[in-house]
Amino acid sequence: MRLVPWHDPLPPGIALHRLDLDLATEDGDAWADLTPDERARASRFARRADRVRFAHTRAAVRRLIAQHLACNPADVPLRADAHGKPFVEAGSDSAAPLFNISHAGDHALIALADPARVRCVGVDIEACARDLMADADALLAMAFTAREQREIRSDADLPRAFFRRWVGKEAVLKAAGVGMAEHLQSVGIHPDAHGALAVDCAVHAWAGIEAMALSAPPGYAAALAWHTKEQPL
Repeated sequence: MRLVPWHDPLPPGIALHRLDLDLATEDGDAWADLTPDERARASRFARRADRVRFAHTRAAVRRLIAQHLACNPADVPLRADAHGKPFVEAGSDSAAPLFNISHAGDHALIALADPARVRCVGVDIEACARDLMADADALLAMAFTAREQREIRSDADLPRAFFRRWVGKEAVLKAAGVGMAEHLQSVGIHPDAHGALAVDCAVHAWAGIEAMALSAPPGYAAALAWHTKEQPL
């Protein structure tokens, strides 16, 4: 497991780390920083790769937040909301950052945000599996707005256009704290030539959420979404 700090420019109050995973190795050091419930959850994954992704990503999150709370990683009070989004339990130290995680393939991203400056944060990374495009018509109709579909179909690299918008959409919905399936059509993502992602939200409460594309390893796409406290609700 290798945790790499992010060096590209990010919005104020947000830090990002990339976790590079060795899916062939189950390192016991990661398991030592998990709670008994988390170790039991990891053990239930049938595939080693899934166990490694969960255990190492959760251990890395705990270690990063423990630095803010000055406690042992296993003592960080993590909970999950109704949509499965993890958070630091209310009533814990005010120094606890907001955070969001995503993992795919050999990599994970961990976003930390200063709650004094940021209302919410979401991050997503996906392996760009081009075989998904075999049923592109159904995927586009299910996941994208009419404007997004037109933009994707007009792009010479349809898979790239698809995944740039998909990771942006997922990051925004994770920042909003809602489930993906029922809100895919509620958010439109429109990339520009400089990596910025314009966000169209059908839900008024999400109108202040911004997004940007992230540098990702070859074969992956990634995006960050956030809502700063300077922006009105």
